Amino acid sequence: MISDAPGKTNPSDVEKLFELELAQKRVEWKRASARHRTLRSLSFVFLFLLIVGALFAFFFVFSRANEEKANQHSNATSRVSNH
Repeated sequence: MISDAPGKTNPSDVEKLFELELAQKRVEWKRASARHRTLRSLSFVFLFLLIVGALFAFFFVFSRANEEKANQHSNATSRVSNH
């Protein structure tokens, strides 16, 4: 408790108030740290999914290109054999 005399404070009261303020800031820092950790985890998951999606898209595009190339080759071969 703060001293009754105006302008004078008890050092132990100041110490208690300071400890309380530090405890409150520590709680805020822990909450902020948890939010940042969650955001970082979500960003890594997003990047992972983005890379997997890009790899799947490249695989799909190149497999379709190879199929069309094979179809064109077989069509060209059948035209040559028919003539």
